Amino acid sequence: MTIQEELVSTAAQLAKKINADSILVLTETGKAYELVKEKFEDLNVIALTPNEETYKKLSGNPQTKVIDFSVRDPTRTGQIRHAVWRGLGSGYLTPGDLVVCMAGEMGTKEGIDTISVYLISEAESTLAGLIESDPVMNATVEISTELGWEGREGKPLGATFVIGDTEKVMNLSHQLGLNPFKGYEDINITDQKNWELVKRYAFLDGAFILDRSGNIIAAGRYLDADAKTDIPAGLGTRHISAASITAATHAECVTVSGTDGVIRIFSNGKIMGKIDPRSKMLEEVSI
Repeated sequence: MTIQEELVSTAAQLAKKINADSILVLTETGKAYELVKEKFEDLNVIALTPNEETYKKLSGNPQTKVIDFSVRDPTRTGQIRHAVWRGLGSGYLTPGDLVVCMAGEMGTKEGIDTISVYLISEAESTLAGLIESDPVMNATVEISTELGWEGREGKPLGATFVIGDTEKVMNLSHQLGLNPFKGYEDINITDQKNWELVKRYAFLDGAFILDRSGNIIAAGRYLDADAKTDIPAGLGTRHISAASITAATHAECVTVSGTDGVIRIFSNGKIMGKIDPRSKMLEEVSI
């Protein structure tokens, strides 16, 4: 029996012993997934792959649960955390699920070398649902990762995006200069053709204001809200104002740090999560 077969057998037996709800298999080629399904057909197995060809092959079978895994994190912990996040967003996983995860060195032919047990929290479900199920939030996070990673001349470009509860947000903010989006009703952040325009105006001081449909209402907006928040000490004005506006309204906020490019997601005056722009991995959840 090969090492891969031994690992597959161990993971499957573990899943049965602890009565796991699912097995997550992170795979480049699909072989590890096929081994699990071949030997343990009664288990609920979900494949995640960053490989386009493998995804096409596996998704060709309507019985296969497969997720396009868009990033290759170098750490096993990062892979597993993001896999769970994607599984929640796809609806294959739910809060409270006990999951056996198989991970390894991504980019190799089949580098499964790690088995982990993961109990999914309600907090992770909330964040996954917010990002994965909301195209406006998803697009905002995507463009934020580009600003945090590519930025300007290879350096992060700080930015703030406020999403939703537009009327109240506008009442709790003021324009710092001319609003480049005034009079335009069809510039939507979910359309990637508009991202270069957004990046151009990210240099302005102040925040972007978006409605729930993703239409950009304003840029260069100073946030005046001064509400009670719950964020760690040491964060700057950008993060404090983002937390305050989400505490005072029903809006969510995405910020990009101009120092390290880290993306933070705010709701109800708190940081819901933090994302590394280089790996696009969710680093923490704190609700």
